[in-house]
Amino acid sequence: MDELSAGQRLRAGLDEALAVAARQSGEPLEFDEREAFCIESAVLAADRAERLRARLAQEFDGRASADALTKLSAEARMNEKQAVDLAARVQIGLGAAKSPRHQRAAQARWNRSPAVR
Repeated sequence: MDELSAGQRLRAGLDEALAVAARQSGEPLEFDEREAFCIESAVLAADRAERLRARLAQEFDGRASADALTKLSAEARMNEKQAVDLAARVQIGLGAAKSPRHQRAAQARWNRSPAVR
């Protein structure tokens, strides 16, 4: 069996999180177009970072210059950060959670008498 790439593991994790959220909410859930684009971009960045890390490991045998190692390492870090940032933009579940405190404040504003407004 082939080992999954970093991007495939990321996609599987996000799909599993969405499935769990759907089971908990009792409603079918799916990613919207913006989230699907972020996921695809995050998958590509994660795979690119993984390939760069593999290349970096190959170059560590002493033949590569410090400059080449630094560039590979920086590029790998940038791709890893990009994958994390893009994955963080994906909403899992039914929307933003509302704090009870903020809900009470909003209800108090809406429920006060017209004379007070």
